[in-house]
Amino acid sequence: MISKETIKRIFSVSCIEEVIGDFISLKKSGLNYRGLSPFSNEKTPSLIVSPIKKIWKDFSSGKGGNIITFLMEHENYTYVESLHYLAKKYDIKIQEENKNTFIRKIDHENLYLIQDYAKFFFMKQLSYTKEGQEKGLIYLMKQRGLNMKIIHQFELGFAPSSWTKFTETALKKGFQIQDLKKSGLTGFKRSNHFDCFRKRVMFPIHDLSGRVIGFGGRKIDNSLRSIKYLNSSENDIFRKSKILYGLFQAQKNILKEDLCYLVEGYTDVLSLHQSGIKNVVSSSGTSLTIDQIFLIKRFTKSIVLFYDGDRSGIQASLRVINMILEQEMDLRILFFYNGEDPDYLAKKYSSSQLREFLGKKVIILFLSKKKYMKKFHQDDPMKKSFLVLNILKSISKIPNLLQRELCIQETSKLFQLRQEVLIYELERINKKKKLYKKIENNQILLNSERNNTLLLLEEKLIQLILNYGNKIFKKEGTHTTTVFEEIFHTFQDYNFRFSLDSHQKIFDEICLQKKNIGKNPSLVVENEKKKKSYSLSQWNRKGIKVSSQEENIDRYLMDILLRYKTQYILKLIQQEIRNFQKEIRRDKNQMILKKIMYLTNLKNEFNKKLHRYV
Repeated sequence: MISKETIKRIFSVSCIEEVIGDFISLKKSGLNYRGLSPFSNEKTPSLIVSPIKKIWKDFSSGKGGNIITFLMEHENYTYVESLHYLAKKYDIKIQEENKNTFIRKIDHENLYLIQDYAKFFFMKQLSYTKEGQEKGLIYLMKQRGLNMKIIHQFELGFAPSSWTKFTETALKKGFQIQDLKKSGLTGFKRSNHFDCFRKRVMFPIHDLSGRVIGFGGRKIDNSLRSIKYLNSSENDIFRKSKILYGLFQAQKNILKEDLCYLVEGYTDVLSLHQSGIKNVVSSSGTSLTIDQIFLIKRFTKSIVLFYDGDRSGIQASLRVINMILEQEMDLRILFFYNGEDPDYLAKKYSSSQLREFLGKKVIILFLSKKKYMKKFHQDDPMKKSFLVLNILKSISKIPNLLQRELCIQETSKLFQLRQEVLIYELERINKKKKLYKKIENNQILLNSERNNTLLLLEEKLIQLILNYGNKIFKKEGTHTTTVFEEIFHTFQDYNFRFSLDSHQKIFDEICLQKKNIGKNPSLVVENEKKKKSYSLSQWNRKGIKVSSQEENIDRYLMDILLRYKTQYILKLIQQEIRNFQKEIRRDKNQMILKKIMYLTNLKNEFNKKLHRYV
């Protein structure tokens, strides 16, 4: 959390007319300043900025406030982002109230400094070294058709083929090796460090305030040994799933046009920018995430998917459609038949021709799916029915009832199907969704019941130790042991630990005082005090002999321990399944699968001993 003193200093130092003047043209008018509203189309200035009161008011839209509210309204920054923007502009060091947070902030600042240094290093390599000019610059200008203006605007660079040049240069500048490793720019293997990016054209990735947080590197040779695109490894300031390439450069144009073109690659963004289409961002070669959709939504609700026209590009478009629709976004598709991509079209047309061409090609979602069907599946009735079902699944994701109704009408016209049939199928899909949700909820309840079973078994084990901990019984023929020793060794052998801290604390105390078990009444569980015990003497009077728990303690204990082992292993299996679903790396997933198989076999063994064959 930013300290109150820092916030006060930011407000006192910041000059409101200077900050707002960075975004719109202001003219002096008496004690105040006037300018055209950035929130509406107007010819007469209606925005007033008061330097004395440090406030602004836009009479055309009704918006107004202080310097922070302007940044939040105009730049779509959060409160904290606005403070950071002003602190950077006026060279104010951010002080954190929490000491640990302040230490983390220092670490973050080191990472930002390294990324900034790397940006200038790569830019220098591109423009002022022989290798950079002959390989990087020729690739960007000749093969990609980019001019120097766009290269400088997006701060493109080149990573030399040397294994250690960047790292060695950064170390000489005073950066620490541990910070370089954290940054994802330096690797470490067999006690040797090396540059992670080599012989690649470098694309700096900026956050919303313009700071470099990571890099994308594209190889420029045709070797099969290295991957085409390489991104910075994730760290405290760089999360690939939460950023969009080009958003820093595009944010003002997205707000101005209330529209965002979404493309796949770095060079698609650059080519379209060069051709005058500046409201464009890229998901940086990764699958679009919900966080990236939220990021676009901060600036506009209108998205045009502008993916490559080949099969993989179209399929990528179809994959993200439902995610976008769920956020009540106005979605359109740019559909191409012959494998064209944004980069190719940007080179083919002039700026005005490209805008006209894109305007004609933008189509609604359902028409794009129909075109995809014609291109790849022709007029197969079965495949056509699957396509209609696919469209209905997309419609079911739209939260707005009116939009859903209009989409059903549009689909009915496109495929010449009765609306009643489509509505019936849509209801079936919604029923299935509710059923799946019910199953998920039942699974949650089931997991909760399993956890409760585990806790009950733990309580019984503690009660057994407290009541019969020193009781000796025979095990496996002539071998003797006590109740406490059997439980203690089971937990030790399987590396078990009680789920509740309170249970574990009691167990630890018992371990320390095991010689006095059964003598110390202060260790009895509170729940046990509340329970009423009753005598079985009534049955004895009637001549019915009922064996006590103590007489069968060995069988009772072994049964409780087996049940506990089964539940505990089941809990571990569920945990590993969750790990498997989250893990991306293939080698890690293989290890997790082996662990799941081992635990499952172990669980089955325990079940067999309990006569529960699975």
